Amino acid sequence: MTTTQTEQLTPYADPGRIFAGTAGHYARYRRPHPRLLTEMVADLAHHHTAAPRMTDLGCGPGLVSVELAARGVDMLAIDPSGEMVAAARARAAERQLDVDCRQGTAETIADQKGVRGVCGAVVADAFHWMDRPRVLGQLDQVVAAGGFIAVLCSHAAGAPRPWWHEVIAAVRARYVGRVPAAGAGQTYIVPAGDHQSVLKASAFARTAVVRAEHTVRYTVDDLVGVQFTFAYSSPALLGDRAKAFAADLKAALLAVEPSGVFEAEVTAALILGWRP
Repeated sequence: MTTTQTEQLTPYADPGRIFAGTAGHYARYRRPHPRLLTEMVADLAHHHTAAPRMTDLGCGPGLVSVELAARGVDMLAIDPSGEMVAAARARAAERQLDVDCRQGTAETIADQKGVRGVCGAVVADAFHWMDRPRVLGQLDQVVAAGGFIAVLCSHAAGAPRPWWHEVIAAVRARYVGRVPAAGAGQTYIVPAGDHQSVLKASAFARTAVVRAEHTVRYTVDDLVGVQFTFAYSSPALLGDRAKAFAADLKAALLAVEPSGVFEAEVTAALILGWRP
């Protein structure tokens, strides 16, 4: 990736470093998106006139790519992190599924060999890290006529966070401050506008939103582990403070819920876009 301001194609100078050190935690502790939403994406792929072939942008360790592949969708999974790509390959191999996992950025997806003519693209909990207008412009070059964009969000815009969110935020602030980081050495860039508005301003301007309520359940150790999946509390960012952070967070969570079991109803969302 080029580094000068005029040539840089992504919002971050080093997008592959944003989630450094998180892949193993991500694969183990992140909860899946509601089955209803994943199956809706797979159904859209299968009902398209082209073959059910999609690209997953910012695929991480392949959580969504593998689930779609298991539902018969031919997947090309892209992530800027080599660590994440390796984890995605391992996840697919463990499930004995054929997923084409490659290192690259969403902002240059049109340059990927064999991507043109996909029936759709999915971006799961990653769109806010990207230059969204540029990505959508690239997808307009590669998504087949009648194809779609699917943006999966673990937390729907405006929906309340689980009750333990503020407990965690208070502990995290003592270690890394309240200004969100994009991994070690990079500051999070707040995107301008919500995802649906960005879609409406693109070639994929016909949109729909599906929301799904579901229950998430964690043990205290799971909930601590999840924090190491985020760029703003990653192992790379915390460094030698990671163990102390984990211990302090576990103590704070057990102080408010001694059972060590954390359960809440959350609302996920699937934002869909098509060409008018």
